[in-house]
Amino acid sequence: MHEHDADAHAVAGGRLAPGTLTWSEWVKDYYRDVETYDWVDVADNFRGPEALFHRNRARVVRQLVARYAPSGPFLDAGCGTGLNLRNLPSGSVGIDINPRNVELVRGRLPGHQIVLGDIEAMPFADDRFGAVVCTEVLEHVPNPETALAEIRRALRPGGVLIGSVPARSLIWRLRFLSSTCPHSEPFHNEYLPDEVRELLKDWQLHLFRHSLLHFNLLFVAS
Repeated sequence: MHEHDADAHAVAGGRLAPGTLTWSEWVKDYYRDVETYDWVDVADNFRGPEALFHRNRARVVRQLVARYAPSGPFLDAGCGTGLNLRNLPSGSVGIDINPRNVELVRGRLPGHQIVLGDIEAMPFADDRFGAVVCTEVLEHVPNPETALAEIRRALRPGGVLIGSVPARSLIWRLRFLSSTCPHSEPFHNEYLPDEVRELLKDWQLHLFRHSLLHFNLLFVAS
């Protein structure tokens, strides 16, 4: 990421009212045009303390998929650079708004289908997937309710959503200490349990708990 790109993007956003359509597009522009964070590289090469967080996230997702979603087809909604997608069966689908991520994952995971797109308006037919993974994504999305409605539309009846969001915690206030974590994100929401329950009020919860050290809230819903 070029520092001047991030600075220019931040300046442009300072004139926008949060919650407006223009503001939402400004947020998405950051992830499309500016952000270059590679979760896989950080996790595999231990490029900072958050490597432990990403490794644990991938481990927990593998366990939850094995327990709650034995069959697909699978979608990784907001797949980033492939941290979770690489552990899903060959032929699974990943979608991400960032074209650099899409090209990177296509090279890393040639046996998977990678789609460039917005999880608030996904280019998939209704009832396409048996399971959707969406971890550490909704906190960056301008309209998480819209994204969840899209995931629900793309899931088959009885299909399972495996997800997580950051929990309200002091640890996230210390992100600025990380040498690898993006410091120019438009926002990074953290959630209280009741806030996540409200987001998932139209879903049936099968699992809902804090993760190790209460960094995150994990959920499995259908």
